[in-house]
Amino acid sequence: MNYQLLFQAIQVILNSPNQGVGTGVLGPLQPIVVKYMSNTPMELTVTNQVIIETWGLMLSIANAFFLLLILIGTIQIMISNSTGSLTLPLSQFVPKIIVTALMMNLSFFFGQDLLIVNNLLCGTINANLANFFNTVNNGAKITQGQGLWLYLGLITLLNITLIRLIFQAFERLVLWNLLFVLAPIAILFSFLPQTSSVFSYWGRLFIIVTFTQFVQFLSFTLGLTLLASAGQTGLNGFLLAIAMLLFVAKIPDFLARFPSTSIQGTQGIDQVMRAVVIGARLLL
Repeated sequence: MNYQLLFQAIQVILNSPNQGVGTGVLGPLQPIVVKYMSNTPMELTVTNQVIIETWGLMLSIANAFFLLLILIGTIQIMISNSTGSLTLPLSQFVPKIIVTALMMNLSFFFGQDLLIVNNLLCGTINANLANFFNTVNNGAKITQGQGLWLYLGLITLLNITLIRLIFQAFERLVLWNLLFVLAPIAILFSFLPQTSSVFSYWGRLFIIVTFTQFVQFLSFTLGLTLLASAGQTGLNGFLLAIAMLLFVAKIPDFLARFPSTSIQGTQGIDQVMRAVVIGARLLL
């Protein structure tokens, strides 16, 4: 047996470029990272039949309770008129009914539009993952030998970090769907001052969950651009890439603090409408 030929064959295999999907670093994870980091798939959210039917069910429940609250409120106004007790004036009660009903029944379109805006914002960011990882590896795809002997530990850590980002994307997807289908009931809570804080918390959480993807993807792309422009290659490039990905993975934790922040003087849907009017005046 010619051991020299065997050694040469093994050397050729180890030094040959990785022919798998994506680069030798990302492998089959690359298309998944690109898809779920830079975009929220519409087919898994607002165009998904399960999500649409669940939202419709929640809307039906919210409308049923809303009619009950309207009936109770009407009876309370009638009793207060006959007894002289204080209650919500009819001039405020009717507009509140109209605004709440519109927002409940149009919450699907509000959520859909927010998601479209988020995807458009993410789409404006130009990120080329393949070029970035090729730059890290001195302008070439990582070889079989490098992947097996030299960068095994770093590649493992890098892939674990990427898997963490993928799981975060899936968790955000599930949470967004949950908040979306609960929108009618959450808006219903704004009808009463005693439960308006529930609506306020839901609203802040829904906005944060929707646009966390944009902030996270923006940070991800900024990190890629920084590493590519700095020309860091080899071991330094891998270490910087891992540090950047670990930071990006912490962004949802940073933004998660905002929904729990209490807002003084919140009065449910009225506060939202006043904020819209003030914003329109400032723009005009």
